[in-house]
Amino acid sequence: MITFLSPLWLAGEIVIVGYHWMVRRRGCNKQGWLIFSVALLIVSLARPVFPQKPISVEEAGSDVILAVDLSYSMRGTDLSPSRLEVAKKLLHDIVRKDQKDRFGVIGFTTSAIVLSPLTKDTELLEHLFSSLDESQIITKGTEVMSTLELARKMSHAARPVVILLTDGGDAASYAKEADFIMDNTMAVSVVMLASDEGSTLPTPDGSSLKDEAGHIVVSARNDAIGEMVHEGKMIQGSDAEAVLSLIDGARQDDFTQKVSVMRYQELFYVPLFIALVASLVAFTTIGRKLFRAVVPMLALIGVSAEGGMVDFAYAYLAERNYRQGDFERAAELYRPIDGERARYNRANALYKAGKYADALGVYRSIRSDNPSFKANVFYNMGNCQIRLQKFAEAREAFLKSLTLRYSKAADQNLRAIEGMREQQTLNVRKAKKDTFAAEENKPAGEKKSSKEGGGSNMKSDTASGGGGDEGKKAESDPRFSMSQGKAKLSSRQYELINQRSVHETKPW
Repeated sequence: MITFLSPLWLAGEIVIVGYHWMVRRRGCNKQGWLIFSVALLIVSLARPVFPQKPISVEEAGSDVILAVDLSYSMRGTDLSPSRLEVAKKLLHDIVRKDQKDRFGVIGFTTSAIVLSPLTKDTELLEHLFSSLDESQIITKGTEVMSTLELARKMSHAARPVVILLTDGGDAASYAKEADFIMDNTMAVSVVMLASDEGSTLPTPDGSSLKDEAGHIVVSARNDAIGEMVHEGKMIQGSDAEAVLSLIDGARQDDFTQKVSVMRYQELFYVPLFIALVASLVAFTTIGRKLFRAVVPMLALIGVSAEGGMVDFAYAYLAERNYRQGDFERAAELYRPIDGERARYNRANALYKAGKYADALGVYRSIRSDNPSFKANVFYNMGNCQIRLQKFAEAREAFLKSLTLRYSKAADQNLRAIEGMREQQTLNVRKAKKDTFAAEENKPAGEKKSSKEGGGSNMKSDTASGGGGDEGKKAESDPRFSMSQGKAKLSSRQYELINQRSVHETKPW
């Protein structure tokens, strides 16, 4: 089935249709061919492709730990709408744009807790950021050492990348933290989310936070935290591109994972070629003469190409239905395709659907000079005849299969029915344990035997087309189910975030 990699371009066809409607009354052939040409160019820009079978590749990435300051001072409004909201948006942008690395998230105030372990589950992380409720956080101080210790424990990387999103905290010196970073070979960067002028801190009743003396508290950036920066950078404000560039420069192979890569066969050159021909027809007399001469030839080629494309589309849909377990639908889709392999695949689908007599009839219609392929056909015929309790015919089919090519499965089935009378009831294998011979020419990318009901290792045999552009699609992480709703912090987690806050007397 044809799909488009850049479907937004197709919206331009609406403009083309509207323009054509406006000029249609003029009856200008040149204008008509020009409009047709532009319409085809838009289709070409939308990049039509035939999807092919995905392949599995290994991809390496880094462990990146994002530590976000959740203390009360992050409610400052010098960054709109607040420092914490800016931090959450920055976290969203980072994990959405970086699909290579794993991210762990730490929340810290006067204590630090793990909000998310290292993961590539972007949706889980985004829901976590969205559901952070600052109204549940009452701590009015910041302590960074516990954050660094926790970050060091989270990753087994030789040099973990840690990025702090903070307004700088309260300390006048971070020499102790800097020594810890050096001793533990960590790469630490700081994203400063506060201004020099600072900001008052709103309270739930709409007033501004005051200290013990009754003075309004103003929280400004604390540049002393720059002392901790090691093998990293101090980034000013919410600059996602700077953070991503920093991560890219520090990338190392902390882990590898298998990624499913979707392959495509590009088709953009087809509408592009036709658009060029239409342009020649629109603007040159040579183009018109060429068009009159070439149209009959293109019509003949088109009939042939259309037949091939239709067969390809049927085969693709049939194989997809086969994989999804809709065997009857797959058998129907294989029916209009000409060729012995298509018949073989249709018979396989009929067998899997439990229509053994129909499958046997299709197997019998297959003609081939390939000994291995024919051996598979006879072997599958034998299994159909066992299902139909025709043991003599099954024995003959297994013997023919073994004559063409020896297989252990055919030998075992033959021994199981040897000497049995046809009218006896026999079930050589239970449905889920039938063993069908592996095909010699399996589709590219097929590695595992099918396990759907009916029990065989017969596979649909649609051939893969040539490769083109590749687009990645990361495998889903089964550890998080979106059906469970948004990931939210528990009351216990907020309790840990607020830990020791009752002992604070002068947080600023």
